[in-house]
Amino acid sequence: MPVAVAAEGVTHRYPNGHEALKGINLAITSGMTVALVGRNGSGKTTLAKHFNSLLKPTSGRVLVEGIDASSQSASEMARKVGYIFQNPEDQIFGSSILEEVTFGPKNLAMDKEQIEFNVMNALAMVGLQSSVSEHPYNLNYGQRKMLCLASVLAMDPRIIVMDEPNAGQDYHGLCLLGLIINQLKEKGKTIIVISHDMEFIARHCERTILMSDGEIAKDDSTRNVLSDQSKLRPYGIRPPQVTRLAISLSDHGVRHDLITVEEMVEELIKQSRRKVS
Repeated sequence: MPVAVAAEGVTHRYPNGHEALKGINLAITSGMTVALVGRNGSGKTTLAKHFNSLLKPTSGRVLVEGIDASSQSASEMARKVGYIFQNPEDQIFGSSILEEVTFGPKNLAMDKEQIEFNVMNALAMVGLQSSVSEHPYNLNYGQRKMLCLASVLAMDPRIIVMDEPNAGQDYHGLCLLGLIINQLKEKGKTIIVISHDMEFIARHCERTILMSDGEIAKDDSTRNVLSDQSKLRPYGIRPPQVTRLAISLSDHGVRHDLITVEEMVEELIKQSRRKVS
């Protein structure tokens, strides 16, 4: 599979002298859903902002589909990489939902029919198709996060970065977000999720990159990362609750690397059948 994003020896030093990234090397395959996890200040958002040229490396380089992101402006990179900010107030500026979502495709010089199709499709995906005339700030926080997602989806980028997409979402919002991620996976999109919600990551991300102090501490399948409780503890990460339960039951024959409730149910059914037989 081709590589969507690659970092080669990337360091980033802010104007105040703080070195937020220290020689990052990684490659993210096209079509993969990847989580960036770690404590606040570990470098997750700083790294992700290099993928669409919101930040540029102090040294090293970031390649997006083989193109050096530093050679492109953020507006040029928007064709390839859509970025949903952690705080919707950093992204929303339109006076209506329709204006907000239409802005991006218009600036990409899409034709009128394509703009209309993309905008209405994006709004339908996030459940805002019936609210196009509403002012964005009439929406609650979770809905504004969805509006930001729709604004990116309308531009149809091949790579999508979501910074804390599940923050402020109720149960319905989380289910809808998971459905959207699954739909994007089916379309072959590359998705990068920054989150502190290990349950959400376990359910939706196939690979997890753990960052600490500007470096990559662990990079493996989500199952392997989240089920290694002893190695997560120094980084302030707790495995999903169901994984902690599985680890506590491992002496009784339960797999220690279960990461979703569905897997736990299936495992317990298997265990009960073994005992009956």
